[in-house]
Amino acid sequence: MSDSSREQETRAEQLDHLQELKKLRKRERRLRAYILARSPSASSSSSEDDDFKPTTNGVNYILYNGKDKTGAQAKHAENDTKVDDAGEHEAFDPGMKSGLKHLYSGKEDKKGRFQWQEIIPEDIGDPVENDETAKWALLVRNVKVYNDPTRVLSIHSIVVQSPLLKKLLASVLKNYPGVTVGLNRLEFTDKFEPLIHRWTELQEAIGKLGDETEDQCTTKSHAKLLQEVLTKEFKSLIETAQDMRSKRVMTYQHLWTLFQPGSTVFARQDGQETAMTLVQTRYGQDAKGVPCFWLNCKYVDWDGAKFGIQRINLSISAYTGTRSISSLQVYPLEYHHEGESIRTRLIERGAKAEALAGPNYRAYQGVAWRQGSFGTRDKYNVKGRIVIDTHGWNRFNPTSPIFVAPLNQKELAHRSGGRGASYNNEEDDYGREEDEDYGENLDDDYDEDDGMPINGAFAYEEDTAKHVPLTTEQKLICSPLLRGYSLKNKLWLNFFVNCVKDIEWQTDAFDRLVLPKNQKELILGFTESQRKFRDTFDDIIEGKGKGMIILLCGPPGVGKTLTSESVAEEMKVPLYMMSAGDLGFDPRKVETKLQDILEMCSRWNAVLLLDEADVFLEQRSLHELERNKLVSIFLRVLEYYEGTMFLTTNRVQTFDPAFQSRIHISLDYPGLSIDSRKTVWKNFLDMSSQEHTISTTQLMQLARMDLNGRQIKNILKIARLLASRKEEALSHEHIITTMDVTQHLHNETQFSERTKGNIYS
Repeated sequence: MSDSSREQETRAEQLDHLQELKKLRKRERRLRAYILARSPSASSSSSEDDDFKPTTNGVNYILYNGKDKTGAQAKHAENDTKVDDAGEHEAFDPGMKSGLKHLYSGKEDKKGRFQWQEIIPEDIGDPVENDETAKWALLVRNVKVYNDPTRVLSIHSIVVQSPLLKKLLASVLKNYPGVTVGLNRLEFTDKFEPLIHRWTELQEAIGKLGDETEDQCTTKSHAKLLQEVLTKEFKSLIETAQDMRSKRVMTYQHLWTLFQPGSTVFARQDGQETAMTLVQTRYGQDAKGVPCFWLNCKYVDWDGAKFGIQRINLSISAYTGTRSISSLQVYPLEYHHEGESIRTRLIERGAKAEALAGPNYRAYQGVAWRQGSFGTRDKYNVKGRIVIDTHGWNRFNPTSPIFVAPLNQKELAHRSGGRGASYNNEEDDYGREEDEDYGENLDDDYDEDDGMPINGAFAYEEDTAKHVPLTTEQKLICSPLLRGYSLKNKLWLNFFVNCVKDIEWQTDAFDRLVLPKNQKELILGFTESQRKFRDTFDDIIEGKGKGMIILLCGPPGVGKTLTSESVAEEMKVPLYMMSAGDLGFDPRKVETKLQDILEMCSRWNAVLLLDEADVFLEQRSLHELERNKLVSIFLRVLEYYEGTMFLTTNRVQTFDPAFQSRIHISLDYPGLSIDSRKTVWKNFLDMSSQEHTISTTQLMQLARMDLNGRQIKNILKIARLLASRKEEALSHEHIITTMDVTQHLHNETQFSERTKGNIYS
């Protein structure tokens, strides 16, 4: 071994010895300080004791709650410790000794566990942020970068401390979710989304700064510092994102630069054009584990009593390369190819949805849907009358109700828990900054709302007329869905606003009803009066006996069913036609279904028609116990019905006697007279646009035939088809030919009746 090698080895050993010696001395000093602090004589102060004060990393001070306490403060803290230790041997009850005791975490094991100790750890360093760093306008934290040969450091976070710069950022970041610029500590981290999304606004604001006053010059200087830091770090990202947006394309990796929280986004939901307000975004995975970009959005919806906020999560699946922005599943509304016209359409639809808030009786033609048993959507093609009633939806569909968070009417603002800015603040997140310079405008909807009503109760429907009108922006993001009941399908369904139409009323339906005039006036008068004044009369028991039950009895085809239909059309109210299939025959379910139907009809002021009522109201017997249960249920439930009900039957003699006292009006429909049949023939002929050559004499001949109204309608329907087939006007011959071919069943029935009459006469 050469002399130089030996010399180097000797020097290395000496350095190691020196390091070990320093460590030993350091431990000795700490031990002496600890013994001195524990000694009862430590309360006496001397110049010699000052040489043995506790030190940390060679600095003569004490760390106290994360801040350095030097001089008098350190002496005070040390004296507190000495006083505490001096009275250590005194007797105290648990928790009664005045003062505090500091404990420190010891070394951690492999699992991150540690033990508490009384000695300050040796590896504690000095706090980096202190009164000295608080003087700077900006604090920029940097971290090491790995696997990137172009740089070794990147910005971890930026703390804005300049009050002048905060004032500038207040206008730039106004209404940006999750950013409260007026706080003492404003920190940006992660991808710096607020500054990147508002980069253009920041550049413009800096460009407008003047230098007339000292504050303006200082503000400009601080703003330039922030601009230089961001430009150096994100220049490539900003230029790439702006270039792709100008060409209306975007990569999957840069999607977050396209979506600014608080902006309006466009998507198609169930084939409907919808606009929503973006709350926040993140990269993640869908239910199948496929990478996707999640967007949490909110829109305006109606819960039966008020408008409010609903949330929805949308996603964009991962893709390679660039893709046209307008081809994405969700994209900012400003990139829609139709521009302002789409905004106009959505605002008009929102205004229509607002007008349909509350119970409404309308026509519908289109597709409707409801949630299936396994999460699927069962679709129905609906063409007919519907009742729009979200409050009723909540009442009769408690497993899938509609609840909304409160809506701020002043401005649809945006609060999200944004990722791009964090801050230290002990104040309430829902608080509103009073200083207008900070430009905070937070909405009042609660992000943590779990969709349940307050105190578990439904909202009061009486508040419907009191709601504040929606703003233009709220109409823009209003839901395209309405909840209601299809009278034809007998189902609660989700309807689309654009498919709702006004009802084309048949104003002459009641006039065409072939009944004696006084009988028609009686029926219409009773039903209208009952609807208007049902709350003025009550039974001894509240809610009992408020309804009106009308029995229509007579042979088939004399207008019993048509009477109830005409009354509903004349009063412009819904007609609910209840049959045996709607209730079933299981007594355990019949009562619940019947009560729901009666409650719905009462809510809507609807006319309830129980056609062929003898199926349910037939007289009880000793041998049919199941039927007796059904009849008993009807007897009890009808007592508490508050609406108008029509019962039709041609077997009134089989009714149970208990129903007689529950029926308010009973009308007998005799067979049609010659004059009545003539009127029926004339009404059906006049209703058709097809020409006919039937004279008054021929009409009288037809009226003399013993037919009911339904038979007349069927004969004319077939005769018109026959005339159309021959491309001729409807004539008497067409009608006679039809009768000869189709009325054999009617003739056989009449022959049987005459035969029976001869036998028993």
